[in-house]
Amino acid sequence: MVQFYFKRILEKINFNFIPVFSLEDDSIYGYKIIKDFSIIGFNDKDLMYQMAFEDDTFETLVLKLLEKSFQMAIENNYNDKKLFYTLRLNYVLDNSIFFDRIHTLISSLKFNENNIIFDIKGITDWEKFYKETKNCNFKYLKLNKEDRGIPINLNVVAQEKPELIEIRDIQNFLLIKEYIDNNIKIIFNTNTDLSLTKEELKKIGVDYYYYFNKNKQFDETEL
Repeated sequence: MVQFYFKRILEKINFNFIPVFSLEDDSIYGYKIIKDFSIIGFNDKDLMYQMAFEDDTFETLVLKLLEKSFQMAIENNYNDKKLFYTLRLNYVLDNSIFFDRIHTLISSLKFNENNIIFDIKGITDWEKFYKETKNCNFKYLKLNKEDRGIPINLNVVAQEKPELIEIRDIQNFLLIKEYIDNNIKIIFNTNTDLSLTKEELKKIGVDYYYYFNKNKQFDETEL
């Protein structure tokens, strides 16, 4: 029964590609890939991933979702842009082996690994994570995303060492901006504050922005 659920998820799931724009010239920097489970009717994603772990299919499910989303990116001719993807590692047993599998998958699709930006979920010990992935093919950029109601944690940023940070709360960002490495690029979800102009965002120090159609159903945890 569980495997039937996962087969149905892989067959029915849709992915929305939300353009991320550069504030420098308003060109498309890349696309946020957002999983859309609405057609499946499986609302509790945490339960779904837990069930996959208990069925010993978590890693396969995560890889299959990643593969399908990247295949859609190729079909839409987005594979030459940066691709943002939320990668859940909660139940991965060996990150080194798992990222070797990701490398094999992405290489088979002929993607440039430097164009892949992972918003990694489920890591509580980044030092351990980097030790585990030290000898595997980990060339991906990392995004640290401010979640709804949870401000950016500078300690986590220091441990994760992301190349990009996505902010929701401008006021909180202004308070901590001086403590953020200047090499880290800043992304802003404009749906959280539609009053700010592009010029204002540039002055604040934002590099990229995106917005989405609120009439569509998205996985809010990935936005």
